[in-house]
Amino acid sequence: MHPKLMGVFMREVTMNETVRRRSNTRARLIEAAESLLAEAGMLSFSIDAVCKQAGFTRGAFYSNFGSINDLLFALYEHKTRILFDELSAMPPFEPGIDLEKAVERLLDAVPSDANWYALRAVFALQSQGSNDIEQALHEHSRDLQDRLMPFVGSLLDAAGLAPAISLAETTQIVIAAHVGAVLQGALVENKDELRRNSMLSALHGAADLEPADRTLYALSAVPGGILKVDTASGDTATLVESLSVVPDGVVLDRENKELVFTHMGEPDEEPVNGSEPPFYQRNGGIRALSLETGAIRTVVEDGAFTTGKQLARDAATGRLYWSDREDHGVYRCEADGSNITALVRTSGSTPSEIEDQCVGVAVDAVNGYLYWTQKGEAKGGQGRILRAGLELPEGADPAQRTDIELLWENLPEPIDLELELDSNLLYWTDRGAEPDGNTLNRAQIPAAGDRGSVVEVVARGFKEAIGLALDHGRGVAFVSDLGGHVYEVSLASGQVRVVLSGSAMLTGVVLG
Repeated sequence: MHPKLMGVFMREVTMNETVRRRSNTRARLIEAAESLLAEAGMLSFSIDAVCKQAGFTRGAFYSNFGSINDLLFALYEHKTRILFDELSAMPPFEPGIDLEKAVERLLDAVPSDANWYALRAVFALQSQGSNDIEQALHEHSRDLQDRLMPFVGSLLDAAGLAPAISLAETTQIVIAAHVGAVLQGALVENKDELRRNSMLSALHGAADLEPADRTLYALSAVPGGILKVDTASGDTATLVESLSVVPDGVVLDRENKELVFTHMGEPDEEPVNGSEPPFYQRNGGIRALSLETGAIRTVVEDGAFTTGKQLARDAATGRLYWSDREDHGVYRCEADGSNITALVRTSGSTPSEIEDQCVGVAVDAVNGYLYWTQKGEAKGGQGRILRAGLELPEGADPAQRTDIELLWENLPEPIDLELELDSNLLYWTDRGAEPDGNTLNRAQIPAAGDRGSVVEVVARGFKEAIGLALDHGRGVAFVSDLGGHVYEVSLASGQVRVVLSGSAMLTGVVLG
C-alpha cells in the first residue's frame, strides 16, 4: 500500500478504535450506575463510587458525563430504549384472547423496576428548571404513549369494549395506574397482583360498557354501490346497488344517520379488464344515503365539479371537503351543499397536467389545516402531500395561494389520507409501484414551515390501495383496494387480516 494511503488507513483505524473504546466506557459507567442504584435503593451516590464499580478513573467519567445527574439521565434513556425494544418485538393480541391473559402479556413487556420509575419522577421534578430535560421527558412520554396505544386498543377489543374517551387518554390513564402500582409495590405483599389489578381497573374504568361497533361501509366503484361490512366476521350486506355513477369518497354524518359520498359521474368509457375508466366529463356530485330509510338525496348537484374523490367532514360544523382529480382542486361546501368554495386550484403548479391531480383530503379543524395528495403519473413516483390553511386568506386566489407547504414529494402514488392528531400522525394509502407502493404509510405531522419526516411503511401487498379508515379505539386501520378487498391492519405490528375479498372494485371506506 502506498505510504500516504497507509497513513490515512491507520488514522481511520485509530479513530474507530477510540470511538469504540469511548462507547464501551460509557456503557460500563451506565451499567455501574444501574448496579449501584439496585444495591443502594437510592438515587444519590458519588462519582468515586461509580468509577470504582466500573473500574475507571474520574477522568474516564468526566470524558463521558458532566455530573452524576447526566449519568442518571443516560441510564433513564437506556432503560427507556430497552422498553421500546420490548414493545416493538411484542406480537399483536389474537382475536378473542381473554382480557386478563392479554394484560399479563402486556405486563411482561413493561418493566416493573421501581428504580426506573423513581428516576422518571426525579427528572420530572428537575425538569421545572431545565428546558432540555423537560423536552426530553416529553418526547419519551409521547413515544411511550404512541407505542402503547395500539396494544391498549387491542386489549379493549379482546373484551369487545371500546374506549369511552380517546384512546390516547385511555393509554395515559393506564400508564399512570401502572406507574403508581409499581411505586406502591414495596408496600404490599403481592406487587404483581397489584400491577395486574391496577391495569385491569384502569382499562375497565376507561372503557365503554357497550360492545364496540365493528361496522364498516365500503363504496363499490363498478358497478356503483354501497356495502355494509361486519369487520369481525366479514359478513356483507348490499345497501345500494346499480348506481349509474361511480362513488369514491364517503363520510358518516352520525347526527343525521346518513352516509355522505362523492361520485365521479359516469365514466367516459367502459372499464376494460377491471381497469379504472377515464373521467373527464364535468358530472361529479355529492349524495347522501339515509341509514334509516335507504333513501338517497342530492347534496351537491351533478356537474358542480368533475371527479369527486376523497371526502372529509368537519363534525363541528358539518362542512364537507373534497378533492376534484380531473379538475385539479380542493373544494368545500356547507353541510346542506351550499356555498361551494374552491380552496386550492393546482392547474399549472407542476411540470405536467397529471401531477396537478388532487385525490386525497384531510381536515385538521383543531389547528386550522387542510391536507391533500397529488398522485402524479400512475406508478410514476411523482406523488406529493401538501398542506395549507383551512381558510382561504381574504382576497386570495385559490390558484395563487402563498401559504401552501409541500410536505412530501417523490412518493409512489399517494391516495387517501387520515389524521391521528392524538399521536400527531398522518396516515395514507399508496397505489404506486412496489415495494413502496400498494402500501399503508404513516409519518409524523411536521410543524408549521417544516418538511415531512421519514415515511414508515406500515403494511404492504395491497391490490391498488385506495380507501382508508382508522379505528382509534382498537389500534387498527382498514384499507380497501380496487382488487375488491377490505383489510384490517394492526398499527402496532403491521399484521394484515383479510376482512373481505372477491368483491367488486372498492374505493372509499368509513367506520360505522
